[in-house]
Amino acid sequence: MKSLFMKTTALAFSAIVYSHAIFGIGGQWAPAPSLEVKASEGGTIASAGGKSVTLSQSKISGLQGLGIKLWVDAIPFIDIEASSNIQMGYYDVNIVAPKITGTGNDTLALKYDLGVPGVQGKPAFARIVSDVTVLYPFLKLPPLVSIVKVYAGAGISHVLATQVLDSNFAQQALKDAKLESSTSTTDISSALTKAIVDKGLKSGIGFHLELGAKAKIPVIPIAIYADAKYHFLSSMPKSADANAITYELGAALAF
Repeated sequence: MKSLFMKTTALAFSAIVYSHAIFGIGGQWAPAPSLEVKASEGGTIASAGGKSVTLSQSKISGLQGLGIKLWVDAIPFIDIEASSNIQMGYYDVNIVAPKITGTGNDTLALKYDLGVPGVQGKPAFARIVSDVTVLYPFLKLPPLVSIVKVYAGAGISHVLATQVLDSNFAQQALKDAKLESSTSTTDISSALTKAIVDKGLKSGIGFHLELGAKAKIPVIPIAIYADAKYHFLSSMPKSADANAITYELGAALAF
């Protein structure tokens, strides 16, 4: 009888240990549907023969993304989590310039190929957000085995973001390229494509709040999770919203 009791206790303890993963690494879908980049409609970027060369940039509503997550739950009362997401949204840019000969205008939709597989040949706003978060698990269900854990926390974020090809950016790019008086939409397109690539990524530090939950069945080393992160005070281009929510839905190996 005593032997049976000991074996039962050991088995129960083993289930508790294996249900409470102290380390996890996984991948996630990470959209940011509330992030917006403002439109820039009909802004003058150059002049030609007394007429304006204008640029229209459509707005972006929401980004799609993928990411990775790593967490460690070896410290009493809190979890430490690190994650990184890359998110992207496409937009349209049209250049309107007076024709060199005759009347009317030439309109050119800006397109370029960055040579990245799976990336469309048109302007895109992209950002890479890397977070380090301290989490407090305030609810565990059921209390003993803790298959589901609900937590909240906050942390610091590092943001890398592309420039937005709006009229202000285009005006400065053409000035630097000495094309303020060009009527060739082809030349203008080439200068803007070169400028958006050469300017690289804008970098900065911000903060975030997080609310989420993880679930892990005992013994099986797989966990699923869902998080909502509110990023704020992140360094972003002026036309992009720095304060936005990212959702993370993923699965991980958890030990």
